[in-house]
Amino acid sequence: MSDDLHGRLQEALPRAYVAAFRILGDRDEARDACHEAAQRALGAARSYDSGRPFYPWFHRIVKNCCLDRLSAKKTARAREVEVGDEVSDAPGAEALLMGDQKAQALARAIRSLPEELRAVIELRHFQDASYADMAEILAVPEGTVMSRLYRARQRLREALADDPAFSRPEAPAGGAR
Repeated sequence: MSDDLHGRLQEALPRAYVAAFRILGDRDEARDACHEAAQRALGAARSYDSGRPFYPWFHRIVKNCCLDRLSAKKTARAREVEVGDEVSDAPGAEALLMGDQKAQALARAIRSLPEELRAVIELRHFQDASYADMAEILAVPEGTVMSRLYRARQRLREALADDPAFSRPEAPAGGAR
């Protein structure tokens, strides 16, 4: 089982890194979270059911490691503010990497979604996860995945409808009647 698990980990790590980076927005943090997740997976090898897909099981471990890191950062920032230090208002790594206004607006809209809707958007559109994999990762039925994805896309359309980066150019005045 150990060699098989190591092989599956090696295969899953690039995809897990992308997921971790999407959550954390920092390359070093994402790499460290993946390393920690791999260690946790090796330690929890007995809890893995080899009759089920590996990646959804590992993705949950990666996500938990990322959430632990975010929680620790949030606590540290709160302490800094209490002490009187200023928290930077610099744009996030994600916005810097994306560069253009449309991508930044989309990233803001995705971040504004509730977690359950954001998760399906990220899994489907940034991880290329199938509905079955998404259902496994999120521990919900496939129908729930599909309805959440529909609602998430609908919310994004609504959020971006008034955004200048996504507005369509006006039709020229005096056009054909």
